[in-house]
Formats: sequence, structure tokens, C-alpha cells
Amino acid sequence: MLYAEGKITGRGFLTHADRDNGVDLQVWGNIMVVPDGCEAWLTRNSLTAISKAAAQSLYDTQMDTAIAAFDPDDNNEGRPEPTRRTLP
Repeated sequence: MLYAEGKITGRGFLTHADRDNGVDLQVWGNIMVVPDGCEAWLTRNSLTAISKAAAQSLYDTQMDTAIAAFDPDDNNEGRPEPTRRTLP
């Protein structure tokens, strides 16, 4: 797996051709996860691969912020309480 920090930038970010060529994008907040061999896709989208440990640390920090901000008494429109998970 390849890990990168970034944002979905809109149209053309992930195309049908990308999917046909094996780009199976998983989005974990601001962490993008794609299969090995998708370096060209990362480059095209101005993303740089980072280690799994760095990606997990960034994700954990993001989730800690979301968990701290979550108020179960607010109207969360049925959204579940945010929890930490382990990246694939």
C-alpha cells in the first residue's frame, strides 16, 4: 500500500481510466491510500508517498481532534461518534 497526505482536488482527480488501471483509492480523512504500483497516480495529483507510520500518526491526530470536538448532545444527524482506526 502507498500512503499520502492530501485532499481530493475535484474533477479528474480519480478517473474511470485510473480505476481500470488498478487505482483503488481509500480516503481516511486527509490520508489517501492506494495499492502499490500507483506512484504515477500520486505524482499526477501532486501527492508524495509517506510511510505507513507517518500516515497513521497524521490520521490519529486528525481523529483525536474530531473526537475532542464531538458533542453527543448536539444534533449530529445520526452520525456515529468518531473513533480511531488502524490504516490498512
